[in-house]
Amino acid sequence: MAQMTRFPCRPGTVGARLAGRHAGPAGRLATTTLAAALLTSVVLGPTPAWSQSIPDAAVSAEMREDWGAAAEIYRRALEADPERVDLWRRLSDVLARDGQPVSAAEALDQAVAVEPDEPDMRLAASAAWAQADRPAAALEHCLAAADLAPEDVAILRTCARQANWAGDTAAVAEISGRVHAITGDAADLKAYARALGGMGELDESVALYRDYLAAHPDDPEALLDYATVETWRGNYAVAAEALNQYHDVHGEDDDWAARRARLLAWAHRPTEARELNDELLAANPNDYEHLYTRMLILRGEPRHSEAIAALEPLKRLRPESKDTRDAIRSTHAFLRSNVGIEAGFRDDADDISLRRLAIKGRWSLTPETYLYGRAEHRDIRAKAGSPFVGVEGDTSVDIEQAWVGARHRFSPLLEIGADAGVASIDGGGGDVGLYGLYADLRPLDNLWVDLSATRRVWDISPKSASLGLAMRDHRARIHWQPTLRHFVNAEVAHGRLNDGNRRNELFVNPYRAMLRTERLNLDLGVSAHWQDYDRDLDNGYYDPSNYRRFALTVVGYWKFSDDDGLNVTVSPGWHTDDSLSDYEFGTDVSVELINGIYRDWYSRLSASYSDRSQTTGRYDAYSINWELVRRF
Repeated sequence: MAQMTRFPCRPGTVGARLAGRHAGPAGRLATTTLAAALLTSVVLGPTPAWSQSIPDAAVSAEMREDWGAAAEIYRRALEADPERVDLWRRLSDVLARDGQPVSAAEALDQAVAVEPDEPDMRLAASAAWAQADRPAAALEHCLAAADLAPEDVAILRTCARQANWAGDTAAVAEISGRVHAITGDAADLKAYARALGGMGELDESVALYRDYLAAHPDDPEALLDYATVETWRGNYAVAAEALNQYHDVHGEDDDWAARRARLLAWAHRPTEARELNDELLAANPNDYEHLYTRMLILRGEPRHSEAIAALEPLKRLRPESKDTRDAIRSTHAFLRSNVGIEAGFRDDADDISLRRLAIKGRWSLTPETYLYGRAEHRDIRAKAGSPFVGVEGDTSVDIEQAWVGARHRFSPLLEIGADAGVASIDGGGGDVGLYGLYADLRPLDNLWVDLSATRRVWDISPKSASLGLAMRDHRARIHWQPTLRHFVNAEVAHGRLNDGNRRNELFVNPYRAMLRTERLNLDLGVSAHWQDYDRDLDNGYYDPSNYRRFALTVVGYWKFSDDDGLNVTVSPGWHTDDSLSDYEFGTDVSVELINGIYRDWYSRLSASYSDRSQTTGRYDAYSINWELVRRF
């Protein structure tokens, strides 16, 4: 799944000032200089008196504000006595006043080398590197100071701010945890929860936010940030509940509207999200967070070209941000041209097996239009003497088939496509024409309807293939999300075979999102499947009258990363048809390993098992399939 942007920094916080998120390079330097100066004055206090004298000539040069001359005098004195920490500090000060922040910080590094175990000296060096706009070096010195004074909460808080500025989310979380362990304060618990969310430890962050909100249920900042972390986990229903609580207590404001718009954009509710986002962008047209939400809305509607164009302001505002890079690759991934290969094997209790190998490709002409094609070899086999061998007695029948097609999205409401091809079947099957017509509809934000009319070879067994059987299938697939927790998949189909048989089919699968965590998604539901053939023919395929199956469905997805995961589906249930006197128990299991969802190389490896086979009348079958795609 694609990543959401991190918490928007609130104007006025120290983290926002240090990060300089609303300023260019000059602004960042100014804010870090101010922060470092404040840090030096608060932590270090006035420069202590030293037993050794300061060169009079250097003092006179400083009084004349001749910083270059003063620096040269201090350097000569330090060549004679490099252990003079007081002179390194004065040299650093005059270099800073002379507009040389890097040299000033390097001078304090020399002082640290003389007194490496002095926390105050480390903090002075940290402040100097902050003035030089070097957050990593500033953080390194601050962490060293914290190690020297591990119970000093003031130093730890300073380091947390430095880590936030440096973008080191792991350090922010580790330091915030140390502060909370020392103080036990509720405010530090909230800060720790926020830091864990920022570094991607979403489950731990949620647990801490829940602890905090149990004692402070109406805290506006905590409610908003808790909703954000739950949104990152994909736990949209719980995030919406937190935002509803915020709304009930604090009303509508820009913070609430921004978080709700982001939630709705991720949860496939682009119309409602757009209403909120339009007002926010009208007031702040260059706000990165609002622009990011706009990109998600356009992607979800879907408006492919506009979504790609919406990436440009993100690249302009934060070109090096991981969030920007993730937005770019996740937006482009499914619109890119590609070539791929597929291979598969299937076997069942009737000893009917299928081996297949295919190459395929997509050529994207525009984000809305693409051409595609596929060429495939299929080898279907049965044992000698089996009732499923070919009509000429062949135990193996080869099928060579290929088709090409095109699809175009006319609007967010409608995409249509068509393909045409031919299959050549040996063993007496001859040539069979193939076609496909498609219409994908989005009548509502939460309703998808995919319509198709296809003609494909009915290669259930060598016998059905050698007879040249083809199925004309007319099908509607529906996906409905009535709430943020509840979903319904449904299919209704009518098919006609060229042996005169007809099939009607209905499948319904309502399910509920039970878990949405940092790593695991878990859905539980039920399903009902019915299919019915007009006639019972001996043409090498399973054609039951009034087949019914009712089952439980358990679907789990384990996220290794945004790009990789493992999908497991288990469906135990009971089935019957006109040949059975009662319902029989059976289970379907499938496992799918997915790699590279948004990367250039994408692959899927799946294995499935069923203790019944709806196509041969026997109740034992398994299959293995593999796919590899290269995107361009």
